[in-house]
Amino acid sequence: MSDLQTEHGFRAHISAERHTIMRQAVVCAKDFSVRHHEWLVRFDSEAGLERILRPAEISGAISDLDLSMLGQAVRTLNKHPHRPAIAVNLSAASFSDPAFERSLLTSLSALQAPAGKLLFELTETWHLKDLSPALHLINILKDRGHKLCLDDVGAGAASIRYLRAFPADWLKIDGEFIACAARDKREKSILKALLSLRKDLGVRFIAEGIESEPLRDFALDMGFDALQGFIFGPPEPEKLM
Repeated sequence: MSDLQTEHGFRAHISAERHTIMRQAVVCAKDFSVRHHEWLVRFDSEAGLERILRPAEISGAISDLDLSMLGQAVRTLNKHPHRPAIAVNLSAASFSDPAFERSLLTSLSALQAPAGKLLFELTETWHLKDLSPALHLINILKDRGHKLCLDDVGAGAASIRYLRAFPADWLKIDGEFIACAARDKREKSILKALLSLRKDLGVRFIAEGIESEPLRDFALDMGFDALQGFIFGPPEPEKLM
């Protein structure tokens, strides 16, 4: 077992900021200009990312990573307020930590850039039994001017539950779902129905996993607002100052 797969090792690794922050562009569908960058994490380990993050979610150590990424995003935006916005991921598991809200708001109090420059993506890898702590914090973030994106919509049952409960601004549709919809009429009908919620819910949609011109053209024809995938650029190391 990798040291990163233990609670102590993971927390120590994050505390020393030995992880690498990558960024991947999310582009506007109209002109392919960069709308914002999603921040991703990479570890120098033979263990796969899922095999590192899942134990951290179970132990609660994942909140250390969420707060570290947030703190670095705040510092980066303060130094470069005119750069594209940054989307940082929040694991649903972090909301189970009673101290997480306090620490998150403390980090945000240092943000000097406009709140619209910092988005939050809520991942669904962890199933929240009680949604009320998450909803409470999400409402605070939205009141402060931050946008919320639900990640991997269509990949699992939790995404629909989160969609019903949380006031999202963006829905990121799972790349595998989009690829299936591009070749299957039934899947396409389901995707079309989901996209029809745009007006009633007041949300916008990001197509994830766009890695070819045919998929890009399909996403554009379906009416996505923004696109993300290797065809627009792979994840690259963020230039932290």
